[in-house]
Amino acid sequence: MMGFAAEVNMAGTWFYCALALLSACSWAVGAVLWRKLGEHLSSYAMNLAKTALGSLFLGAFLLLAGMEPISARDLLYLALSGIVGIAIGDTFFFLALMELGPRRASLIGSLNPVAIAVTAVLLLGERPTAGTWIGIVATTIGVGWVLWERASTSQGENNIPLGIRYGLLSVLCTAGAVILAKVGVASVPAVHAAFIRLAAAAAGLVAWGAWRSTLAGSVVPFRKPDVVAKTAMVVVVVVAGGFWLSLVALKHLDAALAGPLNSTAPLFILPLSVIFLKERLSLRSIVGTVIAVCGVGLILAGI
Repeated sequence: MMGFAAEVNMAGTWFYCALALLSACSWAVGAVLWRKLGEHLSSYAMNLAKTALGSLFLGAFLLLAGMEPISARDLLYLALSGIVGIAIGDTFFFLALMELGPRRASLIGSLNPVAIAVTAVLLLGERPTAGTWIGIVATTIGVGWVLWERASTSQGENNIPLGIRYGLLSVLCTAGAVILAKVGVASVPAVHAAFIRLAAAAAGLVAWGAWRSTLAGSVVPFRKPDVVAKTAMVVVVVVAGGFWLSLVALKHLDAALAGPLNSTAPLFILPLSVIFLKERLSLRSIVGTVIAVCGVGLILAGI
């Protein structure tokens, strides 16, 4: 009986590992689909659509499942986290996505654990392990090695430095947002926290667009049913596939195992970029991406 129970346990572990990898694949597919949508939508419009539709999806789920009471303090921290990390940070990511393409933009995203670890040291007094510091160095080297490679796509090379700046700003915003969320999410269910962050980000983007008088123009493309359908599909892939599956895996696996598996999106983007975006990959870009993902694994294993 003990042997059978161990086999069932092992099967369950492999199942949730597969969900974590499927989550990473969903993030990769979402990045490629967003890049395609960028031919019709601005970075602001894509982020507004993502936050608005994501809020509606999660809000509908919470109406059925029920909302728990949340303190004003936690609500404030989570709302600020959503504005900094999603409204501002994801807009920078979409700008980087349009300049660099999904492969390079997602690879810059591998620097998020690096920025979060360093920020936690500076602001929260955390002390990372030696393995974490090795992972930080490996990730930085891997990302830098790929980003400074000569562009192999048809995009003009003048866009590469601008895209890198947008990507790094996105990473900084994400790090700040994680610190804020770490304080606010301590006593709040993950799905509730995600809804608050998305809703606050959507409200912030609407306010920003209204203040700049660009809101009306940004929603014009959504008058086309095909654009709305494609956008809704991407949001479902990102929210249900990427976000929800990552939470399920994290709930049933150790963070040291789920984290690295959820961070393998750049590896999935390599073949997707070749198949759908016709990018040509060099050995250097493949090796650099693998080094960066291994570095992320070391960072998360040391948390």
